[in-house]
Amino acid sequence: MSMRRKANLSLAVLAAAFAAAAICLYYYPGQWWSRMLLYTAEAGLVGALADLFAVTVLFRHPLGWKWVPHTAIVPKNRDKLVDGVVHMVEEQLLSKGMLRDKLSRIRIVETAITLIDRTAGKRAVAELGWKLIITWLKGTDTDKLSVKLDAYARKGLQWLHLAPYAGAALKWVLDKGYMQKWLDGIVDYAAARTEGDDVKHAIVTMLRKEKDKFVNEGGSIARWFKQKLFDLAEASDAVNLEEAADTLHRDLRSFIEDMRMQDHELRIYLQHKLYELADTLESNADVSIAVDHWKRSLLEEISFQPSIAALMQSIVQMLTTDSGVKYIVHDSSQERLSHEAVKIWVTRLLTAYWNWFKQDEATKSLLERHLQHFLSRIIESEHAVIGEIVRHTLDQFTEERLVQFIEGKVETDLQRIRLNGALIGALVGALLFAFLHGVYAPLLALL
Repeated sequence: MSMRRKANLSLAVLAAAFAAAAICLYYYPGQWWSRMLLYTAEAGLVGALADLFAVTVLFRHPLGWKWVPHTAIVPKNRDKLVDGVVHMVEEQLLSKGMLRDKLSRIRIVETAITLIDRTAGKRAVAELGWKLIITWLKGTDTDKLSVKLDAYARKGLQWLHLAPYAGAALKWVLDKGYMQKWLDGIVDYAAARTEGDDVKHAIVTMLRKEKDKFVNEGGSIARWFKQKLFDLAEASDAVNLEEAADTLHRDLRSFIEDMRMQDHELRIYLQHKLYELADTLESNADVSIAVDHWKRSLLEEISFQPSIAALMQSIVQMLTTDSGVKYIVHDSSQERLSHEAVKIWVTRLLTAYWNWFKQDEATKSLLERHLQHFLSRIIESEHAVIGEIVRHTLDQFTEERLVQFIEGKVETDLQRIRLNGALIGALVGALLFAFLHGVYAPLLALL
């Protein structure tokens, strides 16, 4: 049984008891118990009715009588009530100090790591990172971004002393053997390009152009004389451009094959000179100044923006449309850098970084401090939003809904007040009867 039913039942019982007591007093006027029953029922009924009235007037006009003063207290004081609730939430329930205190007890980074590992796992973190990258790339204006990157690159390179870094980078390339690998690639490319008869025909064409240029120089007699000499030499086979081109082609092929050996004197000489260049770039102040001057002049004349934009468009196309990008190797190669290969590499990188991040206490502590500071600033600057949300929510309530909302929250307690009023009233009535007729009346009789 609900508390409202219990309170209503107590009122009905006291009303019936009052009627019964009045009847008993009429028929048994000299009996003490009839008077005690009337005292008790009357006091209990008064208490029950008074509390019923008090509970009712909090929310509405009793019996619809609007002329009764001090009724419908909650609807009439709606604005004060809303202000009070907003103040209570802002200053007590969710005050700045309380929120900061609660926030300081939470290890945000560790909680986030535990939650992610428990609900998603490493693979899901990597997949989410990949999706975020793809989403960002799809929504990126590559032209605008390339302009910004070009500006950043120019600004960074403007004050960068390029020569020492270039020297160190060149030494690193030489020490790691990358220069030899690049030379091998160049030699392979040259061997492939000179393998056919096209190069031989090109050499023949070049020799004929040089012959014609030589014959056509000078005066008319000189030109006639040189032409006759070449005609005689060609007729006697002393000069044969086809054989000369064939010999040059063979010598070129032989030179290229010799260049495949890493101990070839030209490759050794080239590497030696490159080491000297690296030392000069690192240590020579005049060279460093000259390189910086050349760099600044170059930055004023060229723009990285078209190259950056083209590179970004290629990357975006490859990652968002599953179209590959051809490796920079010889033309016969059909190998491509695929969307899936990049995805595997990126997800592995993200997974490795996630594992490293979880083990790096210094990085986690740094991130924790930044997050705590950031959230504390949010609490300080945006704390009023809490009150605005509460006020906006309560403002959406109609008077009837507001009354129902508040009454619903305190319904049980209010009905318990009614029930207590009936019981306490009846008890007080019984005590008054006992005092008046058991103590006061005998004292008067003695006097």
